[in-house]
Amino acid sequence: MPAKIKFNDDRIQIAAIAALLLSRERMARAQAFGLITPSLTEFRDDYAGFKEAFPNRTWAEAKDGSRLTNNARRKDYQKLVTAMENVLARIKRNKTSFSSLQELDNYLASSLKTFD
Repeated sequence: MPAKIKFNDDRIQIAAIAALLLSRERMARAQAFGLITPSLTEFRDDYAGFKEAFPNRTWAEAKDGSRLTNNARRKDYQKLVTAMENVLARIKRNKTSFSSLQELDNYLASSLKTFD
């Protein structure tokens, strides 16, 4: 049986960063919806490709919306970043744990359903 993913596990932060980075790339290609679930699926399916595409996988890099040239998309991305920060804070505050990576991905997607 796989170990539980506790609220302070690095895999939660990594999944959040991946969702933000991949969503930012989708927004740069003018994709306005369907951001979170496809981004997490892409991250899980091709982790090596993700690491190659994003060598700098930090929270500061994920929060940076300056790569988006359209002001409206940049504002939408900042809303997504704020929403993700709120979800992560809620996970820590409630000491939420997950039994699998799929459960974690589903939680993030359902919590950010306005962007999905």
